[in-house]
Amino acid sequence: MQNSIYTYLDPAELARIADLELLARTVISGLQGGAHRSIHHGASVEFAQYRPYAWGDDLRFVDWRLYGRSDRLHVKQFQDERNLRSTILLDCSASMDYGSGEVSKFRYAQMLAACLVMLASSQGDAVGFAAYHRELIAHVPARRRDGQRHRILMEIDNLRPAGEETDTAGTLRVMGDVLPARGMVVLIGDLLHPADEMIVHLRSLRAQRHDVLVLQVSDPAEQTFPFDRSVTLVDAEDSREQFAVPEEVREAYLDNRRRHFDAIREACLAAEIDIEEFACSEPLDMALHRFLHRRNDGLIAPSRRSRGGV
Repeated sequence: MQNSIYTYLDPAELARIADLELLARTVISGLQGGAHRSIHHGASVEFAQYRPYAWGDDLRFVDWRLYGRSDRLHVKQFQDERNLRSTILLDCSASMDYGSGEVSKFRYAQMLAACLVMLASSQGDAVGFAAYHRELIAHVPARRRDGQRHRILMEIDNLRPAGEETDTAGTLRVMGDVLPARGMVVLIGDLLHPADEMIVHLRSLRAQRHDVLVLQVSDPAEQTFPFDRSVTLVDAEDSREQFAVPEEVREAYLDNRRRHFDAIREACLAAEIDIEEFACSEPLDMALHRFLHRRNDGLIAPSRRSRGGV
């Protein structure tokens, strides 16, 4: 049953849904009826208040006794949830426009960002959003108010990849200066740029008690270099061209790619930053379910629980 659902939610089919909010609702509704649907580590046990049920809320937190008395659905809200701010950062650089199949990295990242906005807002988070390439090009500060989710989804939908450079480190530095402490920061991008300075600012966000997630979006061709005849490779961000014979460069390319991303992953895990790779050919609900399951079960950065982090 689950496999048939995941097959139906093929990214190429999802990408044809013009309404980004409908797309996100479609994906979220397929996440196993609520299991592992929280993007936060663990769950608070300190009850704070009730709030009216909203479409997409986790049914596990509906108070059915209260429903029996009032004939209205309400969900339990916990102390931690009342103060959580989630901010999604989206890489809009030109390299994100690449796609060897029907769905580009950028379109997949848009869909992923929309789903996370939907998840966070359904949990009662104050949700914010920022987009960047060589500079910050959009910023919606985290708010918990009517219309916030729609505003962010419209912002995401209107973005297009551009820019000759990617300055992830600069964006993280700016966000570290403006975000209140103890929120959640989710970075979505292809991570193809030099990573040392980016890691410095990711660590800085962790030092400010933010829960930091890094979601790497990759194209299958980037993962395997499947070309079988000579090609001219064009850098999407600076237009440089390089002629390549696949059998001569494939091994070196894959080795360099592996070492680049291994270094990022090791640095993230050492800083207790969750990191996950999403292939833009993979059904989005299946990829999200896998990530949320691993995250909620402490399988990505397990040391955070033992140290009492966010």
